[in-house]
Amino acid sequence: MIQELASIPQQLQTIAQPPKKLYFCGNADLLNRPIVAVVGSRSCGNYAKTWTRRIASALSLAGAVVVSGGAMGIDAIAHEAAFPNTIAILAGSIDVGFTQANRALIERMKERSLILSEYDEKIEPRTWSFVHRNRLVTALASAVCIMEATTNSGSMTSANFAISQRRELFALPHRIDESSGTNGLIASGAARAIWGEEQLLEALGLSARISDDELIRYCLDRPTYEEALERFGARLFEYELGGKISIANGRVEVASVHSGA
Repeated sequence: MIQELASIPQQLQTIAQPPKKLYFCGNADLLNRPIVAVVGSRSCGNYAKTWTRRIASALSLAGAVVVSGGAMGIDAIAHEAAFPNTIAILAGSIDVGFTQANRALIERMKERSLILSEYDEKIEPRTWSFVHRNRLVTALASAVCIMEATTNSGSMTSANFAISQRRELFALPHRIDESSGTNGLIASGAARAIWGEEQLLEALGLSARISDDELIRYCLDRPTYEEALERFGARLFEYELGGKISIANGRVEVASVHSGA
C-alpha cells in the first residue's frame, strides 16, 4: 500500500529544492540505517556489473542500505545485490514510475525493501524528473558510488549533486578508453577510487563487519549454483538451510544481514 511519509528525512530537508512530500511503499525503517548510494549507467559493461554486485552485496552484509534510482543497468543490479537492504527512489509515482523490465524487481522491493517517490499517483517519469530524482538519491546517502558513467551522462549529474551536497564521492576506475566520467572524477580528485569492497567499507567505517567466511565471500560474486557446488559441496546445502545463502535463477546469493546481527 502506498502511503505518505510522516516526515521528510533530515538529510533531505537542507538540500536545494527539498521535497515537500514523499510517498513510500515497503519498509520505512530502512531510512534509519546507514545509507550509501550506488548508481551508474543503464547500459554498462560486465566489469561494472561485477563490481556493482560485489560492492552492493558487501554494503548490505556490512549493515548498510543501498539507495539507487530504480532504473535498468547499474541501479537494478545494485538493488538486486543488496536486497532486501535497499531503497529505490523513482522518477515517477510509485504506481507507474518504473519500466516493465523492472516490474518484478520493484514488486519484490515493495514487499521487503523500500520504494520512495515525490509524486502521489499516475505521474509518468519525464526527462526533468530523472534529474530531480538524482538529487534525492545522493542526498539520502552519506556517500555516493559511481560505478560507470560517460562524461555527459545522467550519472554525472548525480556526481555533481553529491559534490554540492558535500557527500563523500567514490568512483570505480576503468580502462583509459572507458567510462570517461568515473575516470575523470578520480583524475580530478573529486572522487576517491574504489579499489575493492574491503577498501570502500574501511573508508566508510564498516570494514570490521565483513564476513571472513570463505564460502560467504565467494558467493558475493553471485556464482552459478554449479560452480559453488563444485567448490564447496555439502557445505552449500548447510548454508542454504541455515539461511546464510539463497539460490535464485541458478545463482547463489548471500542473505543480507542487519547491522549488529
